Amino acid sequence: MELVIGGFVSAVVEGAVAKAVAYLERNHDMPERTKELLRELEVRLTVVKAISEAADNRLITNANLVQWLRRLHAATQEAEDALDEFEVDEASITGKRKVSELIVSSLRSLKSLVVPDNSMERLEHVVKTLTHLCASSATFVELLKMDDSKANRQKEGITGEASSQLPIDIHVFGREEVTEFILKMIAGTASSDPAGSSSGTGKIRATMHNILVLPIVGMSGVGKTTLAQVIYNHPKVKEQFQRRAWVYVSEHFSIKRSLQEILSSFNKYKDMCLDSSDSMEATITKLRSKIRAGNRFFLVLDNVWTEMCQEWNTLLTVLSDDARQCGSVILVTTQSQRISRIVATVCPINLKALPWESFWPLFQYHAFWGVEASQQVNHNMLLMGEEIAKKLGGLPLAARIIGNLLRSTFSWDKWRRVAESDWWNFGDGLQGILPYLGVCYQHLSPKHRQCFAFCSIFPRNYLFDKDRVVQMWIAHDFIKSNGFRDAIAVSLHQCFLHGESSGGASSPAPQNIRHLALQTGSLEQCQELHKYKNLRTLLLFGRFEGDAFYSFLDSVLGNSPCLRVLDMSYVEAPVMGWPNDARGQRKLRFLDLSFTRIARLKDLPRNLQVLHLRGYDADHLPQGITKLNNLRHLYVDDSALSKIQGIGQLTELQELDSFIARKGLGFTIRELKNMRELTGRLCIRGIENVRSKEEAMEARLMDKKHLGALVIEGRKVPKFALEGLQPHPDIQELTIKFYQDQVFPQWVLQPGNLANLLHASLENCRFLSSLPPLGHLPLLKFLSLRKLPSIKHVDGVSFGGFPSLEQLEFQWVEKWEEWTEPKAAAEAHAHGSSLFLGRLKKLNLESCPLLRQFPRFPNLPVLRELKISKPGSYILELPACLHVLECLTTLKIEYCHHKLILSANQFKSLENLDLIKCEGICLADSFQCFSNLRSARVEGCPQILRTAAASATAGLGQELYEEQHQQQGANLLTHLRTDDSLMTGDYFRMIGSLPSLRELLVFDIPNATHFSERQELWFQELISLECISIVSCLALQRLPSSLTAMPSIKKLELHGLHNLHSLPDNALPPNLQELVIDQCSLAARVTKDGDDWSKVVHVPYILVDGTVIQNIEL
Repeated sequence: MELVIGGFVSAVVEGAVAKAVAYLERNHDMPERTKELLRELEVRLTVVKAISEAADNRLITNANLVQWLRRLHAATQEAEDALDEFEVDEASITGKRKVSELIVSSLRSLKSLVVPDNSMERLEHVVKTLTHLCASSATFVELLKMDDSKANRQKEGITGEASSQLPIDIHVFGREEVTEFILKMIAGTASSDPAGSSSGTGKIRATMHNILVLPIVGMSGVGKTTLAQVIYNHPKVKEQFQRRAWVYVSEHFSIKRSLQEILSSFNKYKDMCLDSSDSMEATITKLRSKIRAGNRFFLVLDNVWTEMCQEWNTLLTVLSDDARQCGSVILVTTQSQRISRIVATVCPINLKALPWESFWPLFQYHAFWGVEASQQVNHNMLLMGEEIAKKLGGLPLAARIIGNLLRSTFSWDKWRRVAESDWWNFGDGLQGILPYLGVCYQHLSPKHRQCFAFCSIFPRNYLFDKDRVVQMWIAHDFIKSNGFRDAIAVSLHQCFLHGESSGGASSPAPQNIRHLALQTGSLEQCQELHKYKNLRTLLLFGRFEGDAFYSFLDSVLGNSPCLRVLDMSYVEAPVMGWPNDARGQRKLRFLDLSFTRIARLKDLPRNLQVLHLRGYDADHLPQGITKLNNLRHLYVDDSALSKIQGIGQLTELQELDSFIARKGLGFTIRELKNMRELTGRLCIRGIENVRSKEEAMEARLMDKKHLGALVIEGRKVPKFALEGLQPHPDIQELTIKFYQDQVFPQWVLQPGNLANLLHASLENCRFLSSLPPLGHLPLLKFLSLRKLPSIKHVDGVSFGGFPSLEQLEFQWVEKWEEWTEPKAAAEAHAHGSSLFLGRLKKLNLESCPLLRQFPRFPNLPVLRELKISKPGSYILELPACLHVLECLTTLKIEYCHHKLILSANQFKSLENLDLIKCEGICLADSFQCFSNLRSARVEGCPQILRTAAASATAGLGQELYEEQHQQQGANLLTHLRTDDSLMTGDYFRMIGSLPSLRELLVFDIPNATHFSERQELWFQELISLECISIVSCLALQRLPSSLTAMPSIKKLELHGLHNLHSLPDNALPPNLQELVIDQCSLAARVTKDGDDWSKVVHVPYILVDGTVIQNIEL
């Protein structure tokens, strides 16, 4: 920070000047001596501000200048501390609730305030110090001119400014191949290296405990975490793994804490109270019970730094307790090749910087509002952007940070200054600061610089949460509200999230330090804290034994009157009482004691704004928690939150995820009455305990204008209660569950009351007989209607036409018979326009067996995904409509007993086709006619190709058909899963040659003892096949002999083949790398002592009934 301290002073000065000016302007009758000192302080701070601005945007390397600026900075912060004393003294007398607003609000009561002597003495000392420093400012300016080696740049070119918010979605460029490769590795079908990684990636190398461990290795900022997020959130991973967890691994790895975080993630409802006092054995027992209950799991260990060999073995042993969990995956991101070699069971993914052809579009996306938008930008700006992009070395994080910086300052002059920054001359960085971070800091406003510099105290690999860091900034008055969400702020968060800061470096701290993070397990080192009298931030990390830690903590808190942020959530220490001096922390605003489980927790500081008490049950919460009048954010487990009596006293609270209405003083729904600042999502449960409409109205939901989402549910939700729970018209998401009346209250039936609604869900409304007019809501995009057993008729006129709806779900509406189309929509459709569901992209109709008609299947011009299960006769309209659904990419039909003939000519854009348990469905054409199909699943469909086979042989003759079949196929199909629906008789001939097929799963062919000669020839035509799985073919006695002629196959899986007693000689594919056998009678024969071992010994990886028999590194 020595190189950039000049600009950091400005932000501190601005805050101090604002406070001094506020006192002077609004409190004319304060004591004369106080007014005199405050006026003098204002003058001195104004001079300091001018000096700090003169030092702005310069790389200051002169040691004398740096030292002088440090003194100036310390004096300014001391001035801010002195002014804070006035604020706290005044607040303690007036008893105001909103202490944070005193700076900008009236301080009328200060007129009669007698300022304590110690506060006056401190103010006098500050003014004296600043007077002395300002007297030498002329010398500083002269030295600054000598140190500045660059003349002022000329301003030329384009004028004008523009700004933009950071897009919500995250775009990934240039990682498509490696993403697909990792997904294949997880599925067990990878066979070649992806682009952007080193040779040998992904090959079977070594394994432990039947878990696949795949490391992603690369330098900082190359995109490891982003790639892991893409994989973690990929639909295939979500579908394949019932348990997923993400753990950010700190430099000081704690096996117990990591296991608790995994357990919390595996817990579906996240309401389990984690107890840090649990023994390791208790934690392991809970976690193993979750694993056994949840089949395979997918775990990401992000940013691993330490080798942790012993801890790693412990982790794997715990997670692999049940051998049947074979197939679980751990994805590890790290910068260390050595760590990757220690943990890997396959060769790592070595992630490289992006090539220019991928990096340039990524940079354009961040700097120009998107690649397409960049084409509209002035040519000179585009060239300047390209010049800057070439300095970033292909690092995605650098593109994001610098791109967001440029986009927020869209002018030629500022872009030119970025391009010509001195920082680019330091190719490898300067004093640990990478060039693009130095450039970013250099062009930040004072407000942003202060936030950026604050983050440097966090240790390496600190788990950053954006909201949490913003709350710390607010606690220090760096910013004013949680609305601080611009592109630069997000870039700062991204920077430190990826470990790009120089934070975590151990170094001696000066005695006037104000922000400190201490990583140690030694109380001797902790004793050093006693000499730091001006601490504002204290973050403690480490494990301590014995009772001395709390004595030390008591002493430190008593010695640090300026403390605003205290985080002990990463401390492991014996359960003891809360320090006696804690209540004396009058300025403390952010406190995190999560999982510390301190006994007798009481007397919390009254000015707290943020309180974290995760891991505390209700019995351990402080009784006075509802007296924290300034509390904005309270983080406790749901089970404890519901037992806080009188939570409505926390009127400044901004987050309350869940409220359970109960009977009894301090627990009724009236507690919500004065909580007007609530934001985000609120779920109100226990509505059955509300006794009247008037009681429900006392919740005053109409007053909660910041609330974004509302969930209302209970065992029974009566109409009178719902009548009184009308939300503010700005509500965007509304969910109602277990409503008990036939008709909704008037506020639901009048669209004007919910004009801004985007997301609506009605569920388990047992008696509801008519739907509210949700289709008239102009902005509604998502609608889910589930378990509505009394709905029989939907009137299109009253229900509406849904002008903005994109996703619609009807599930288990089992008596629904009819949905009539609005007359106006029908007339518009006749003239070629679309007024009814015209923007619908996803439609899910599940268990609506009596529905006779779905209005206007053909009138869904942008429908992309259609899922139908247990349909009524409305599905008979589908074949005539499919050719009009030009955007349809996914079709899934389940449990359909209606006779239906579908033609491939109707599926112009179809990529994914699932037909499951559809006894009456036939395809009029063979699979080779599906020109765009990528994935297919066909099971339980005995008639599926009967029509196609009859037409083909009748129209062409057998020989001509055979010849045509050899040349055709669904060229893009890569995944096929089928049972005897496609493999019975000669139906398989209708599938085609499938030149791109990579994965084939054949299952449940009950009567076949072997594959026919024609079927074996067909197998040989699958020239790209990499993985073949044969499952539950109970009568099968031998494998296809054609496997020996299939060099592309890398993985063979055999499951539930009870009559397969042995392997014939030379029966396996020649390049097989992985053999998985489960619940087959030949299992004992392929062990190292078995009769068939010689037939499989060449296979590098062999897994039999969950046990690894062989694993050879290639």
